[in-house]
Amino acid sequence: MRDAEQRRNGGKRVETVVETISGLRGPGESLAEVAHDVRNMVTALGLYCELLEEPGVLTPACRHYGQELRMVAVSSRRLVEKMMALNARLTPSSERGKKSTQHWEIAPAAPVENLAAELQANRNLLAALAGAAVTLTVEVQGGALPVSLTGEELTRVLVNLVKNAADAMPTGGRIHLELREAGSDLQLMVEDSGPGIAPEALESIFLSGYSTRLENDSWTESHRGLGLAITRSIVEASGGSITVSNRSEGGARFVLRLPVREG
Repeated sequence: MRDAEQRRNGGKRVETVVETISGLRGPGESLAEVAHDVRNMVTALGLYCELLEEPGVLTPACRHYGQELRMVAVSSRRLVEKMMALNARLTPSSERGKKSTQHWEIAPAAPVENLAAELQANRNLLAALAGAAVTLTVEVQGGALPVSLTGEELTRVLVNLVKNAADAMPTGGRIHLELREAGSDLQLMVEDSGPGIAPEALESIFLSGYSTRLENDSWTESHRGLGLAITRSIVEASGGSITVSNRSEGGARFVLRLPVREG
């Protein structure tokens, strides 16, 4: 009974994500702006594929579904790249400079130039992913600075952390994201009002393949380890770090420190 309810809630969450991204912009949007929204959706899809491939998520007989879904994500990414190439050919060179100030860079390999703006660009996607029962807030104190993460990588990290937090609060709660400047680094915090993380799991939660689902069947613990190894590898590859702790008032807190990119 509980599994059926979880599947229904998961399906509603995906529908909300699709509807949110589809309606983010109004008439007159450029092809580049549409591609930006599609890129966010494809990034979320790719992360779900990675989560499905984690040990213990799918039975051996069903693992091929995750692999097939990944093929869909790869094909979708190629479509986004074609859209961007087409936009570059159709946009006069005299207009490209103007348009580039009106939307975020889409190129997959381009590092983020303004972390604060990129975080805000992901806000609607993250709120939809969290679900109607979870209140998601974003607080930005400075942080309009460049980092080595690409826009796609940032979205993958945020989607992963928000999904884990939302899954830990099936009856609802709060997720708060906060960005601030900390010396030569930018500090991005993601905290929730859920049950927190078992103290013995805090040291293991970033290990590849680790999942508390393998040890505890309760929903509040079921997804805490999924994809966090991926998240840490992305953050560390950009020169940053990620730590986790439990909040004294309840819930978990993830803190990312990202060095400001020079040049």
